[in-house]
Amino acid sequence: MNAPARLSLYVTGLVAVFIAAFFIAGEVVPEETVQNWMDETSQSEHHGEDGHDR
Repeated sequence: MNAPARLSLYVTGLVAVFIAAFFIAGEVVPEETVQNWMDETSQSEHHGEDGHDR
């Protein structure tokens, strides 16, 4: 098998794995966990590590 064919198969497999991981995570990870993560992220954007505004 030549290099372009092997590389194409590798990339196709990699894309398939990432797509599968995206959809599996959407079904497995609870919505509450996602919401908590989003809340923590939005708080850390507005405050420094010591809790003070930047």
